[in-house]
Amino acid sequence: MFVLEPGNPDQILQTLSNDLMSPYCPGRTISSCPSPQARQLEDHILEQAKEGKSREEIETALVARFGEDIVGYAPPPVLLYGGMLTGLAALVLLVMMGRRWSRRAPPAVAGGAGMTRAELDRLEDALDEEDGF
Repeated sequence: MFVLEPGNPDQILQTLSNDLMSPYCPGRTISSCPSPQARQLEDHILEQAKEGKSREEIETALVARFGEDIVGYAPPPVLLYGGMLTGLAALVLLVMMGRRWSRRAPPAVAGGAGMTRAELDRLEDALDEEDGF
């Protein structure tokens, strides 16, 4: 398998083209945008990379030129961590409810109310013999 070096212009073009959103096609990356302007933007990125600029420098210039929307949507930390905390609290609550439910006494056997444990054991043994277990 051939792996390109991080400073390789083709690698920089590929990562930026796949990571950044197209200013010409809303909701699509630069690489997936069919617009001719997107191809020109890819050519511009490749030229910048061949001139020796790093991925970060090219990305910073593109953000300055097209705005923060080119980077894509990043949820505010409050929403991200709030959602994770809510999910964790729900999971803990479900585990606690499951443990409590599993500790409850088993329901009475239909028609067997008042049977002792020994009688229930004998009944189970008789049923197992009948079933051939």
